[in-house]
Amino acid sequence: MGLFNLRQFFQSDQPIEDKEEQPYTCLSIDQGENETPTIDDVFHALELLHEGQTDFVTLAHFNYDLEIDVIQAIGSMDKFILEALPSETSDDKGKIFYKDYLDRYSLEYYFQDFFESQRVAGVENFEER
Repeated sequence: MGLFNLRQFFQSDQPIEDKEEQPYTCLSIDQGENETPTIDDVFHALELLHEGQTDFVTLAHFNYDLEIDVIQAIGSMDKFILEALPSETSDDKGKIFYKDYLDRYSLEYYFQDFFESQRVAGVENFEER
């Protein structure tokens, strides 16, 4: 069996699902990302941010048809900024909604709410850039 026959032998008749189209959640920090995060992973990432061991925490819900599909936090020592980024399909695409001077507990509230409900509480009261 030649090389080309082996390639054909290992090819499946099953269609490959395109991950780009499937809904998924992703948690990212400086050290990498987790595509199957738990709420404990989110809290741990926020703890690393609070301790200055990472520069940012990003939580994204991709392909869920949401208005806001990414939130991220930056900062340190209880002076954090939370940013909410509209999805590619949103009328607000390209804008950044933000709330600054947040403490660790406020961040935990926003991240837990976004993780569980896929919405950003009070985003209509955030500042915009």
